[in-house]
Amino acid sequence: MSQRGQRAPELQRAWDLMESVRDDPAVQDWLSEVDELGLRRSRNGRHRGRWAVAASFCLAVGAVATYLYFASTHYATHVGEQRDIVLSDGSRITLNTNTALNVSYSRTRRYIELERGEALFSVQHNAKRPFDVAAGGTVTRALGTEFNVDLRASQVTVSVLEGAVQVAASNQVARQVESNSGAADDLRSGLTTIAAAVAKGEAVEIRPQERRVISEKADLKRIDAWRNRRLEFSDMPLPAAIEEFNRYSSTRVVIGTAELQSVHVSGVFRIGDTDGFVFSLKEALGMKTLDSPGQVTLLRGGS
Repeated sequence: MSQRGQRAPELQRAWDLMESVRDDPAVQDWLSEVDELGLRRSRNGRHRGRWAVAASFCLAVGAVATYLYFASTHYATHVGEQRDIVLSDGSRITLNTNTALNVSYSRTRRYIELERGEALFSVQHNAKRPFDVAAGGTVTRALGTEFNVDLRASQVTVSVLEGAVQVAASNQVARQVESNSGAADDLRSGLTTIAAAVAKGEAVEIRPQERRVISEKADLKRIDAWRNRRLEFSDMPLPAAIEEFNRYSSTRVVIGTAELQSVHVSGVFRIGDTDGFVFSLKEALGMKTLDSPGQVTLLRGGS
C-alpha cells in the first residue's frame, strides 16, 4: 500500500477534528471577532493586518486540531486483569486480559484502535457517528450492536452477540485473503469490505498469513465464560487449552512430554488459578509436574 493510502484514515480523523473545532461556540465567537477586526483594518487600508489575523487563526485552529487528534485516550489491562469502561456516549468496552486500545471520539466518528488482546464492545447506536474498531489491518463497523474482537498474532476474530457488524480490511490485507462473500470497495479510503453483514451468532475470522477469511458460528460460550472469569474446555487438545489458560497467568504452564500433545481435556477453570488448573490435570490425567520460577512443566506419569 502507498504511504498516502496508509495515512488516509488518520487524515480523515484529523479532518473530523477540524470540523468539530470549527463548530465549537467559542471558536465561532472568535471567528466573529476576527472578521470584525479584519473589516476595521480593511477600511483603514491595512490589508496586511487582516491577512496576519487570518493566518494566526489558521495556525491556532490547526494547533487545536493537532492536539485533539493526538489526545486519544489509552486504556490497558495487565495479564489476568479485566476492565470495564463506559464511554462518553454510553457505549461500553470490556477489556480482557493483556489488552490495550486507544479511543478517539470526534463529532462525526467514534474510532477505537485495538493494539493487542481482546475486547467486547456494547455500542450505542448513532448513525451520524459511526463506531469503528481497527485491529490487525481490519476495521469493524458497528451497526447498533454488541460484538467481540479478538486480536491474535496470526488472526483477527470478530464475533457478534447482538445486532450486526460490517468488517473491512486494509487493501493490503484484503489482497492476501480470499473472502467467501467476495471483496468489494469500501467507502472509506484504503479499505475493502470483506464481510458486508455479520449477524448475531456469527463470526468472521481473518487469517492473512493463510490467505483466507473464515465465516463460522460465534463461540458465544467462550466469550460469556471469560466475561465471568471462567475458562470452559470441552474435549479440547491439551496444547490449545494450555495456550488459552496462559493468556491469564504470569506463571506459564508448558508440556514437557511429547505424548501429552495428543491428550484432550474438559472442565471449567477459574481464570488465573494456576494451582487449581494444574491440580485438576494431575488428578484427572495422572500427570506429574516440575516446578520452576514462573513456570510449571507437565510430565507424563512415571516420567
